[in-house]
Amino acid sequence: MARPKKATAQAAPEETTAPASPRVAPMAIQPVPLGRLVRAPENVRHTDKAADVESLADDIAAHGLLQSLIGYAGDTDIDAAAVYIIGGGRRLQALQLLRERGSIDDGYEVSVLIRDQAEAIELSLSENLARRDMNPADEFAAFQELMRPGTMSPADIAKRFGFSERYVKQRLRLASLAPEILDAMRRGKLTMDAAMAYAGTQDQKLQVKIFAAEEKKGSWGHGVQSIRSGIINAQMTTGDALFKFVGKADYEKKGGRYEDDLFGDAESYSGRKLIDPDIVATIAADRAYFQQARLLSEAKASHRTTSDVILVPGLRLGKLPKAPKGYEVVERPYWRQDLPSYDKLRGKACDLGIDIVAFAGVDHLGALVLAEQFFIPGARMSDLIPPQREAPRKTEAEWAAERRAASIRSVAAWLVARDHHKDRTEGRLWWKSQQPHLGSLMKQKGLGDCYSVDVSILVTPEEIEARLEDAEKEYLLQEAEKAALREAEERAKAEAAEALEARRAEVLAMDPQPVVIQVDGIAHFRWADGAYGDEQEDTPEAEECSLYDDLEELLEHAGIIGLVWPSIEAWADNPHGDNVAEPEEQAA
Repeated sequence: MARPKKATAQAAPEETTAPASPRVAPMAIQPVPLGRLVRAPENVRHTDKAADVESLADDIAAHGLLQSLIGYAGDTDIDAAAVYIIGGGRRLQALQLLRERGSIDDGYEVSVLIRDQAEAIELSLSENLARRDMNPADEFAAFQELMRPGTMSPADIAKRFGFSERYVKQRLRLASLAPEILDAMRRGKLTMDAAMAYAGTQDQKLQVKIFAAEEKKGSWGHGVQSIRSGIINAQMTTGDALFKFVGKADYEKKGGRYEDDLFGDAESYSGRKLIDPDIVATIAADRAYFQQARLLSEAKASHRTTSDVILVPGLRLGKLPKAPKGYEVVERPYWRQDLPSYDKLRGKACDLGIDIVAFAGVDHLGALVLAEQFFIPGARMSDLIPPQREAPRKTEAEWAAERRAASIRSVAAWLVARDHHKDRTEGRLWWKSQQPHLGSLMKQKGLGDCYSVDVSILVTPEEIEARLEDAEKEYLLQEAEKAALREAEERAKAEAAEALEARRAEVLAMDPQPVVIQVDGIAHFRWADGAYGDEQEDTPEAEECSLYDDLEELLEHAGIIGLVWPSIEAWADNPHGDNVAEPEEQAA
């Protein structure tokens, strides 16, 4: 149904002369034909531009435009007639929708507060910040627009809008996030904390790389700690070993700069971030190559067969350099407890006349040092580190014999302890605690509820050896009892399974089938189509009940098949099964 047209165009509010005030800017509201209004590209709102525009259009049609738009006039021959709307973009969309409906036309006069471009941007931001419902990404962009003309500083913006200067700087940093991250914020996929974590670096390529990795995690992605860890691991800081090796003075002398963290401490546990890590890498490489000759001289002085010292890739210790052709690295695997220290292995190699190629790198303290490991010719490795002889593997029969012997010894220990317990020899008792922890009550035949207080009876190896013959007999008796118990349990299981199968067949043979049957302690009801559910068919709970296609499916995996009832009424009168007739009587 078409909306009725307005009888008259909206009247522009009369301009009034406000009293002079140093705190309040003068108003400059003008009526502007709708056809001249254009949404400004700098409009501070970019998120959900069309959200609920139709309802706003209906409201304007009924009550008129209650709030003026904010804009600036075009300043070139091409757009001199245009007025760019920087504040009130959603209201403009609603007016344009009314025009599409035929309710108004291009001549419809709209009240617009006209200011110059920079001031209009500021007013739009002020209006939206006052409402406190801006998407954070739009707020970031708005602060950036205020800085674009170059006439205001962060301090000026902070003073103008009542924020701290640090807050403004944070928003400007956030505005420079990669477009992918800002788009995610506009879609509501990122929290402010996640955005601030991404802003921990100004490198947009690194931001996008981490963002893509976090996206693959699905709902678990974009965690603050995960983002920060990715940035820390990818960026060099003053805590880096190479920076310590180069030194603060030489880095800054070459023009090295730092990137302040606007969302945390000036210097985190990993140090300040470096904007120019290439300076550190260049100085470190030059210095390491210069000191390489010194390290070789020192290595030859301590181990004369050392022929070379090579540097590890990246200069940080922790990575192995490529071994010279025909050489292998000397390592001490954790399972080779028989091997001496690296220093002794190096000395042994020197004594055997084995060529040593050492390698060096920067340690965590920032010093260029030789690594513990080193290279030797692969053909001489067996001379330095003899192969470890493997113990012969035991057969299953040998393992079984060992387990049996250990069990017999434990039985012998029990026999000795039992004898000492009968003798009540106090010197044999070892109390585990003089203030025992009293846990849960336990039932004991002849005592009822009681607590356990732990005490050990001490026996000697000699006493165990003396009782091994008796222990073997006792062991055989215990094993026979265990076997009999297992056999009884298996027999009981088989009988129970047989009885369950017989009960299943018995119930399936009933004609008519039971209307109510108890399965695994739960009553199941037959529905009109022959299905069985654990709720009655005509109840609200039936929509979420467990439903089986038929009686056979219900009983297929049943563990206990209980009583049956021929009708709902019979079950309702006696739901607990008191004096219920046997199945064969019901069938009859």
